Amino acid sequence: MKFYYKYYPLLQLNNSEFHTIAETGGRGGGKTQHTIRGVLKCLIERKKNCCFFRETKESLEDSVKAEIDDIIANEFEGRGFSSLKTEIRHANGSRIFFKGLKQVNAKSIENLKGIASSTDFFVIDEAQAVSKPVLKALVATLRKAGSVLIVLYNRISDNLPVEDVLYLDYQTMTAPEGTYFIEVNYPELEQAGFLSQEFLTRANLKKLHKPEEYEEEYLNKAPDLSAHTVVKHFTNDNIKPIFYQPDMDLHISCDFNVDPMCWVFFHKTQNKLFFFDELIIENTTTPICANEVIRRFPNHKGGIIINGDASGNYKNVAAQNPDITNYVQIKNILERYYNREVEIEIKRGNPLKKNRIAAFNELVLDTNGKRRVFFDSKCKWCIYNIKNVKYKAGTSKIDEPTINDIKADPQKKFLIHPFDAFTYPADYYFPIRLN
Repeated sequence: MKFYYKYYPLLQLNNSEFHTIAETGGRGGGKTQHTIRGVLKCLIERKKNCCFFRETKESLEDSVKAEIDDIIANEFEGRGFSSLKTEIRHANGSRIFFKGLKQVNAKSIENLKGIASSTDFFVIDEAQAVSKPVLKALVATLRKAGSVLIVLYNRISDNLPVEDVLYLDYQTMTAPEGTYFIEVNYPELEQAGFLSQEFLTRANLKKLHKPEEYEEEYLNKAPDLSAHTVVKHFTNDNIKPIFYQPDMDLHISCDFNVDPMCWVFFHKTQNKLFFFDELIIENTTTPICANEVIRRFPNHKGGIIINGDASGNYKNVAAQNPDITNYVQIKNILERYYNREVEIEIKRGNPLKKNRIAAFNELVLDTNGKRRVFFDSKCKWCIYNIKNVKYKAGTSKIDEPTINDIKADPQKKFLIHPFDAFTYPADYYFPIRLN
């Protein structure tokens, strides 16, 4: 088993001199893979329980469990592990299971206490996304003798709850006694021969075309989020005259906020999106907007595809007919007029916002220096959102306008909802999963 020396405490979890292991570093630094290998080795040696946490359980099972399964298949085959749907077991009784850390309430704290009393290793993946109250509640429950907390995080900010709660001083790389604190970035592992040529090529492309993002993603440099818009690298090269084509598929991406309701219209090719118009209406309804589509495109001959907010497909139990969702309303109205089937292409649930943003930013300017999303200049509220949707200072959360903000600047009423409408199709057709 190939193992980088800085991660050595992960091989000694069963007799650990540390109660906490904190690992930070950029993409390719090996945090997750080394942690998995260390945990698997120690579970083979003794009967132990390990819980992998992340902000949401669904994202954890989708990514980390799959990564554990891959490492078992490639490096621990025939060593006694079996993978079930929601957990991994060893022949000696050891067990790996998965939990979310979305919120803290009385019930979740009791659940954490129950987990802590019977668990030996606690791994928090993507700890930079976990809130301070949740981290404090979890740490307070870890009282079992010999248990080890392992946190893995990227420095998306200079003010991170995980560093605050665990008293990690990144500037001096110091931590309290009993805590092992390291940073590993990919150039170290490159020299040791851990990384594929494909990975190094991608890193070099990012370094060449997007040097700021390269430093943030690959070298673990915290961005100045207060000075950064959410959409990066958008220039006049992304604004072009785009003409509606009646013979092409007409895509309609919807955000169903009532005031304003925001729909955008675009054409799609194999790897590009072309937004040519927008529909932003205050105090309206879904049928009104659907009829506006007919008014604007009365002679459309191509297919019609509806994209957008997954919540538009949820039933409204308070409505007179709860089975008539927003998407069903649009579909019925348009099919009656155009006399053909209207397709609905949405995800079962809305993606993580950070994944949706990453997918859209990759279209704005990809790692090969190509631009793959374009807006006509008449999409004024889309362009306004691209230039003005920002992160809250010192966080990775979007700064949404308050009522007072809108009173001071009425334009801010039109922030966020158009942004949601035009980023949904980016994630649906060209998804990026951030691990």
